[in-house]
Amino acid sequence: MPVSTLPVINPFNWGFNGTVKHVVGKNGTVQLYLKDEKERTDLEHFVSQNIPELKDGAQFRLNPLLFTGILQTVYLGVADFSQKFRVFYGREIVKYSDGGVSTADWVMNSWKNQYHFDEKTGRFDREKFDKDEEETHFDNWPRLHPRTRYMRQAEIEQVHSDDRPLIVVLHGLAGGSHEPVIRSLTDNLSRMGNGRFQVVVLNARGCARSKITTRSLFTALNTGDIEEFLNANKKRHPNRKIYAVGFSFGACMLANYLGRLGENTPLSAAVTLCNPWDMVLSTYKMRDDWWSRRLFTKSMVHFLTRMIKVNMGELEVPDGSKPDHKPSVENPSYYTCTRSNLEKAKHFDSVIEFDNLYTAPCLGFASALDYYKEASPVNRLPNIKIPTLIINSSDDPVVGSEAISHEQVSANPNVLLCETDLGGHLAYLDCENEPWVTKQIAAFFYKFDELVR
Repeated sequence: MPVSTLPVINPFNWGFNGTVKHVVGKNGTVQLYLKDEKERTDLEHFVSQNIPELKDGAQFRLNPLLFTGILQTVYLGVADFSQKFRVFYGREIVKYSDGGVSTADWVMNSWKNQYHFDEKTGRFDREKFDKDEEETHFDNWPRLHPRTRYMRQAEIEQVHSDDRPLIVVLHGLAGGSHEPVIRSLTDNLSRMGNGRFQVVVLNARGCARSKITTRSLFTALNTGDIEEFLNANKKRHPNRKIYAVGFSFGACMLANYLGRLGENTPLSAAVTLCNPWDMVLSTYKMRDDWWSRRLFTKSMVHFLTRMIKVNMGELEVPDGSKPDHKPSVENPSYYTCTRSNLEKAKHFDSVIEFDNLYTAPCLGFASALDYYKEASPVNRLPNIKIPTLIINSSDDPVVGSEAISHEQVSANPNVLLCETDLGGHLAYLDCENEPWVTKQIAAFFYKFDELVR
């Protein structure tokens, strides 16, 4: 009997009172050494004791009007959050060994004083900020999002001299530091412990109104930029702790990085939120689910196509181009970035069409599904060697519940899966329309840095 593709919402996933469920193996989770105690504690017990809202069986309350994962996710994408999470970012252009660049947006709490920011009204000295933004902006680069400007060299040096514990944030596929859920987390993190952490969002190449300067795009398998950025910051301050958190596609890249590096990462702990652990199953979810296909897929492929379009000056090759070498993950060939292919992409309705045309062939894969099979973080989950908190929602309309691998999670004591029954994709909006989950992530990092050696 064929599976129905009619637009049906599962009533068992309705509600606003959510529950957290832990997924761990029979041998439990990794032992953590505490700073002030001779005894050790395991990761699951540490989370349950210090972040009680994430303990097994804990309940949380979301906005009753957003009673499905679809509604939660749609509202996060369309609502006006401009008056919430007012973070100031100082942008740095990060240069990589292959000659390419991305951008890092550092949370600049000191700018709240510099620009006379009023926490209650959100007003600040826009005239002074705009003047500084104009003086620091690079020619022919896109204008930045609100409260974000490029830093002067002296400001970059000051940021680099900061030796507080560092938290690196990795955004989702069509995102960047400007996203409401990212701003919610960076705002929470920057306030923890009276400024305990230095916080930065590492924007992927071509994202968050940055330019691509070499013929190279970001993919789930290209984790070299993350590695170089983390290593550079560890080299500046060898004794400080570094943490990382990834959202959606950023969680995918982070998990692949962690699994590839194993014990050789400078990170002390990590968090992934709404990670598509099995990219094939998540693709099927987006393709076959009526709501997911119509509400979310088009916006993703539109972003990817626009990224190609605005960077054609660097990416474009003549129609009919062939690769000048055998493409691979390590040595890609972006020979499909032609004008005629861009015209095709403008009519795409799904990400798999985009990846079939661009990502897969440029990395040497026969199809997008072959790329997804290889790039799925579940393949590298067994080799994650640092304490890692995994948060996924079973009502996620983008990832899907089937893409969360309980078996692989249970086999690795270094990870703890906190699976929720509600929350949608990256949303978890509470009665104040603020992401409940970002508060829990911030609390995890704060307690880990405070208590664990």
